[in-house]
Amino acid sequence: MGAFDYLTILTSIVLGLAVTNVLTRLAGVITARERVDFYWPPIAWGIWLFFIAVQHWWAEWSVRHTAHWSFGAFWLVLLTPVVLFVLTSLVLPEPKAEAAVLDLGEWYFRNRRWFFGFLALLPALSVAEELARTARISSPLNFAFLVAFEVAIALGYFWKSRRAQEWLTAQAMVLTVVYVVVLFLALPS
Repeated sequence: MGAFDYLTILTSIVLGLAVTNVLTRLAGVITARERVDFYWPPIAWGIWLFFIAVQHWWAEWSVRHTAHWSFGAFWLVLLTPVVLFVLTSLVLPEPKAEAAVLDLGEWYFRNRRWFFGFLALLPALSVAEELARTARISSPLNFAFLVAFEVAIALGYFWKSRRAQEWLTAQAMVLTVVYVVVLFLALPS
């Protein structure tokens, strides 16, 4: 077993917990649909988190070439799944049987700043992790996308209106699809 194989065990477990959490919450909203006051952005972000967790697992294949690991670099690799897990807890509520109405809009706006605050860590961690492992930015295009994501995240953090959040959510979904199509359709070499 190599270092990559050994270290990815823990990151895969945490990433699996994030996937389980977001899918459980999405399924809970669906099964409680009769008492859900629907608002689509948290649903879209929940689906996005599932997609990004899978994309992160896919992209981590390129980390296998890392020759020398430090504890700090490993922590940076591990923190992305940890942040993804926290985000899956912020994006959608756990439907409780005793709750009369599950107001997704209220939940979203109550957690919006925490959600976007943690979300801002993902692009930053991506850059920090790459610099810790390789001491350089290998793809200027990837870096440009990460900066664009940070700008979108900052807007989500500061914009308070429902209409602005809906517009931003739609744009973030499109940006994510373009990002993955341009950079991650094939397994990283």
